[in-house]
Amino acid sequence: MEVYKSIMKMNKTCVAFGEFDCIHKGHKAVVETVVRTAKDNSLKSVIVSIPEDGAVFTTEEEKEYLLKDADIDYLFTYTEKTEHFVEEIIIKKLGARIIVVGENHANLEQLKKTAAEYEVSVILVKDVKENDISIHKSLIKKAFEDCDYEKMTSLLGHPYIMLGEVVHGKALGRTVGMPTANLQVPDKKIKPLDGVYCTRIILDNELFLAMTNIGKRPSVDTYDYVTIEAFILDFSRDIYGKQLVLEVHKFIRGVIKFDNLEQVQAQVQKDITEVRNLLDKIS
Repeated sequence: MEVYKSIMKMNKTCVAFGEFDCIHKGHKAVVETVVRTAKDNSLKSVIVSIPEDGAVFTTEEEKEYLLKDADIDYLFTYTEKTEHFVEEIIIKKLGARIIVVGENHANLEQLKKTAAEYEVSVILVKDVKENDISIHKSLIKKAFEDCDYEKMTSLLGHPYIMLGEVVHGKALGRTVGMPTANLQVPDKKIKPLDGVYCTRIILDNELFLAMTNIGKRPSVDTYDYVTIEAFILDFSRDIYGKQLVLEVHKFIRGVIKFDNLEQVQAQVQKDITEVRNLLDKIS
């Protein structure tokens, strides 16, 4: 898959476009249809991601990660505002011969009309449903707010992820015998509620088990900022500056204010035991 941050002139393509926030099962059905249709018609498969304004569940880098094995030829990010987007960008610039959209696309009738004027075919993809309910962002948002990451995994077709760089923290985890990887993610990334999570880490194509604390740290400092600190189990490498993917699998507990480091250490050991037991079932 070739990835571009701007649109380039192309021809003979099969295209799908949209925000693709979350990359849920419905999006995957659209992507699979693009890939299959492109191959059947000797076209190039193209996905155009249009980033939302404000906070997002899935950053552009995470979309790239989640789509990397989808067999797409080209992934474009389009950030401009264009009045006649389908006509000017999808058809004229990208050379779409076929456009693939979900059956409940917001501007479906206008899209069909524009496509017909240029003799471009439109393929509709049926909604993917869970328990007879169409999967859409509001369902995923509800599961997220409920800290129900098993439900999110079911709706998305993959675990909720955070992709970022390991940065230097204050090394406070070492004071409780628990050195952590501090993950820096883009500001616009929607982060889980404060608490302790059962997680997995993907680093250099290797998978590791981890317990992750997200939020402020009332027992160790008084700073008013949120950190993402992953304690990778049975791990001792220097990974500062590396990119990693954090999979969130289950909410363990909320933030607790402890009176001393001995209490922190005792709770940490209980959390690690619970995380190991949960991840053994997932693995």
